[in-house]
Amino acid sequence: MLEKHSRIRRLRPLAGLGLLTALAVVGLLLAGCQSSGNTSAAGSDSAGSPAIDTITVNGEGKVSVTPDEAVVTVAVETDAADAAAALDTNSKDMQKVLNALKAQGIKDTEIETANVAVYPNRQYDPQTGKESLVGYRATNSVTVTLTDLTKVPAVFAAATEAGANNITGPVWQLSDNNQAVKEALTRATENALGKAQTLATASGVKVGPILVLNEGSVSTPPIYRDSAYAAAVPDSVTPPPTSPQMIDVTASITATYRMDR
Repeated sequence: MLEKHSRIRRLRPLAGLGLLTALAVVGLLLAGCQSSGNTSAAGSDSAGSPAIDTITVNGEGKVSVTPDEAVVTVAVETDAADAAAALDTNSKDMQKVLNALKAQGIKDTEIETANVAVYPNRQYDPQTGKESLVGYRATNSVTVTLTDLTKVPAVFAAATEAGANNITGPVWQLSDNNQAVKEALTRATENALGKAQTLATASGVKVGPILVLNEGSVSTPPIYRDSAYAAAVPDSVTPPPTSPQMIDVTASITATYRMDR
C-alpha cells in the first residue's frame, strides 16, 4: 500500500510538466498567428497606397496625299444562242483584250481575273406575263492594278479597241506600304501629347512618361470615279483624260500619360 502511494507521487510532477509543455506550445502558436497577422497588415497598407495619377487623351492625325495605285475593271460581255457558243466567243475576245493590255506594258502580275459567268438571257412578255429564253450571255472581267498612273488612259483605249465593252474606273487608292499611314499615326501621337500638355498646364501639373498607347483606327478610303465605255468598238480610240484626286488618310490613337506633381 505504501509503495502504491509512492508511485502516484512520482507521476504527479510529470503530469505537471506535460501541462506546462502544452501551454508553451499554445503560446508559440498564438505568437506565430500574431506575427503572421502583422505581416499581412503591412502588406495591406502597401497595397492600399494611392494609384499613380494619369491623363488619358485621344489623338487624331490627317494626311492628304496623291494615290500611288489605280484600279481599272475591264470586262467582255458576249451573247449567243447557246451557252457554249457564248463562252467560246467570250474567251477568244477576252484573250484579245489581254494581249492588247500586255502590248501597253501591263504585267501579268497587274492583271487579275475578277469574275467569269455564263447565264441565260430571259425576256419578259407583259402581254402574257411569262418569260422566254432568248439566248445566253457570257461575261469575263479582270481588274488591272496600275502603279504607273500615266498608263490609265492607255488601258481604257487599248482595251476598248481590242473588244472590251464594259470598262469602269479608275479607283484611286494607296498601296499597303505607302508612308502616308505612318505619317498620319505620327501626327495623331503628336496631337495626343499636345492635348495632354494643355490639360496638365491647366491643372498645374506636368506630363510624365507615356504609360499606355493604343492605335484606334487608320482610314484610307479609295476614290471612285464613274467612267465606263460600253457597246460600240471603234477602229481607234482616243485615250480619255484622267486626273487622280488627293486621298485623305486619317488615324486615331488613345494615350495615357503619368501626371507628375
